[in-house]
Amino acid sequence: MEDRKIEVWRPMAILLQVFISAGVAILIFVLGEVFIRQRARQAKKESIEATYQKYAEPLMLSASQLFWRLDEVFNPGGAGYYLQGHEHHVRYERYKTLSTLYRMASLLGWIRALRRELVFIRGSNPAVVKDLDGALESYASALADGRRVETRMVESLIHLWLIRANHLSPEVIAQAGIQTARQVAYALHEKQVSSVKYLSEADQLALSREIADSLTGALSCAPVADDLLKETIKRAVVYLSVREAWFYRDWQSGIGDLMIKQVKGSQRDFEIIGYKDFEEMCDGQEEVQLIWLRRLYAVIDDLDVDGDRFSDSRIDQLHETYLATAKMIEALHQSDSVQSQIPESTRNAVNRVLQAA
Repeated sequence: MEDRKIEVWRPMAILLQVFISAGVAILIFVLGEVFIRQRARQAKKESIEATYQKYAEPLMLSASQLFWRLDEVFNPGGAGYYLQGHEHHVRYERYKTLSTLYRMASLLGWIRALRRELVFIRGSNPAVVKDLDGALESYASALADGRRVETRMVESLIHLWLIRANHLSPEVIAQAGIQTARQVAYALHEKQVSSVKYLSEADQLALSREIADSLTGALSCAPVADDLLKETIKRAVVYLSVREAWFYRDWQSGIGDLMIKQVKGSQRDFEIIGYKDFEEMCDGQEEVQLIWLRRLYAVIDDLDVDGDRFSDSRIDQLHETYLATAKMIEALHQSDSVQSQIPESTRNAVNRVLQAA
């Protein structure tokens, strides 16, 4: 009888051992996978942090150099006058203008170099560097984003033409701004002129009518009277003739690629070309390179920072770039304030600018 019981329980014991062994194996496998993934996440985080750290110093130096130059430009009584004029015959003015262009391009180059290294790290957006990453995005946005100018243009036209609407949501205004900018661009392209102010009076009136009808249609309002359009045409032309030179994000990547060179045997994969090479590039005959330089130069070409900000959106564009550069320096300092090498004079100036903004 005992032998029969043993015979019955023996398979069950073996089966139990199999289940236990399988369970232990599964548990070990799961824990191993969790450990491996945790190590991988930690390694990725450390790799991202290390990459940002590698570029922190050159970013800080480049941002500081541009910040002080723009502080000089926008500081009352400063030397921003050297940006005025298309040609700079005085050697000092030419140097300052070209140097400003170099500092803007260099910072774009360092940002591009950082992004190119990060592209090989999947999920490169850890919380530890989110403030710095946000500051870099602010810099890109300051150069590229023209939505606020389009919004201001539409709001001015609505007020000028006495358009009455029950509800003007930001979304509706933004969409109207995009449409208005498109209509202006098409009109300029068709007539082969660079600004609405260079259109004939008849074409200016026709464009105003087209835009007014588009606005009232989008806002479900009564059409603007012909007499009112004629009475306000000069002011409308001013609103529609805003000078702009938005430097789009893909263009920023392009100028960044132009400014960096790959290096070996260094802690960083990329470095920025020196001022000597940059000046030779500007004076050279390589049209492929000059196209990119002209696009960036358009931001500061013949720029009067004390001029009418409504008629020249580049003033606000450069000022936003100035603020974004200050935010970048602050983020770099906060990322490692203990070992921060940013001079106290720079930090004080940055705080002054950000507090006044």
